[in-house]
Amino acid sequence: MRKATVISLLAVFFVSIVAIFGVIYVKTQQEEAKVKETIIPTVFVHGYKGTANSFGHLLNRIGSDSRTKQIAMQIMIKPNGQLKIRGHLDSQYKNGDSAVQILFEDNRASLSKQTLWLQNAMKYIREKEHIKTVNLVGHSMGGLAILSYLENTPVDAAYPVPQKFIAIATPFNGIDRADYFKLQKDPAAHDLKAGSDALKNLAKNKTRIPKTIQMLAIAGDQNHTGTDGLVQVDSVFYARNFFPKANYQERLISGTNVTHSGLHESFEVDALLSQFLWDLPDGMEKDNGSNLDTVPNVEK
Repeated sequence: MRKATVISLLAVFFVSIVAIFGVIYVKTQQEEAKVKETIIPTVFVHGYKGTANSFGHLLNRIGSDSRTKQIAMQIMIKPNGQLKIRGHLDSQYKNGDSAVQILFEDNRASLSKQTLWLQNAMKYIREKEHIKTVNLVGHSMGGLAILSYLENTPVDAAYPVPQKFIAIATPFNGIDRADYFKLQKDPAAHDLKAGSDALKNLAKNKTRIPKTIQMLAIAGDQNHTGTDGLVQVDSVFYARNFFPKANYQERLISGTNVTHSGLHESFEVDALLSQFLWDLPDGMEKDNGSNLDTVPNVEK
């Protein structure tokens, strides 16, 4: 009888301990989720045929500049919409500024598919990471994917609210280069052509863009030719037709070394990005110790 009593008391004790730790865990998770709601991460979307390296060096530079900015997450989106997650947003960075890199496994897909994939990723950020507000940065076609996302995604509790948008070398009025499209014939290339149906739909649906979002367009001018080697400056600054004048800014970067694919490796772009997104007075430090390969893969 005494043995049974002891066993019963031990059982009650262990159940109580488990219950206490369970309550503590749930409370901790709730507190962390609440803190995460105050984070404003910046989501980076690569361009046509982009890879992890498309924004990788820029992300390393901004990650090393401030202790409040880290390369937090990388989201690879497969053609079937499945997400492959690396890393997570950390609630200790209460000031926000955490970077999320979006990668399309099919980097030649149509703009409509990229829009759906971006919606999947943003919904994950909202539901699983508890993020309420985001900034958005796109290079080349990545800027078009973001614009399409803004036009086709409801502003509701299912998605983070977009606050600021930077487009780097984005051809808002298309690419007018017949020689370029002799080799590039995939769905993405078709949508990038000046006068494509995809671009016409973006212009048609511009009234759907959230009225409060702040926008910065950055164009490159190679040797004062009016182009970055691929995209005309006028096509980049065509963005002014999509956003209210009070919410829109544009900046031109000129030089002999300016190229379309290398524009996001310019420290001038770093400075513009840091000023626009985080109100920092200067550009990013050139040294970096950040590495996306340090975070594990998690299939979602």
